[in-house]
Amino acid sequence: MLSQDQFLQCLPGALRGDKRCERLIYEGYVGFAYNLARKYGFADDDAADVAQEALIIAFEKLKKYQADKGNFKSWLAKITINLALKMKRKNANQSAMEDLNQLEDLLPQMDARLFELEDVLPRLNGEQRELFTLYFEYGMNHQEVAENLQISNANSRVRIHRLVKQLKTLFQ
Repeated sequence: MLSQDQFLQCLPGALRGDKRCERLIYEGYVGFAYNLARKYGFADDDAADVAQEALIIAFEKLKKYQADKGNFKSWLAKITINLALKMKRKNANQSAMEDLNQLEDLLPQMDARLFELEDVLPRLNGEQRELFTLYFEYGMNHQEVAENLQISNANSRVRIHRLVKQLKTLFQ
């Protein structure tokens, strides 16, 4: 890894677009960004993607970097962590959508008796029944469910994700 002094020597060249300086900075910090992404639970390939994307963002915003406010390593760490958290949220949302799609794939295969509403609802607790009604029967989106239940949009997504998991176990 480059020291702050070495980074500051390369900074003017990188700002001018000097490829040698950019490469020195990249190679000096990509390992740091990669290891940070790994600490956030990313597998090797995904951690490499996070590190590369974080450095791309850092280079795009390099003109905004202020050495008097902190060292580059800390600045890059903030970019990497924010990107890692953003990608985690995105992956969680995709996972919830995949669960919902899997449930929709299971529905036609289920015994018709199990699919009837009066058979499903008694197996769910009160909160799950309310979520089921709002989301599946009334077709509300997460924002509308959240407003109805006076919870956050993210909480709505989590609760519906858990409901889908519960429904899967009931229907298998």
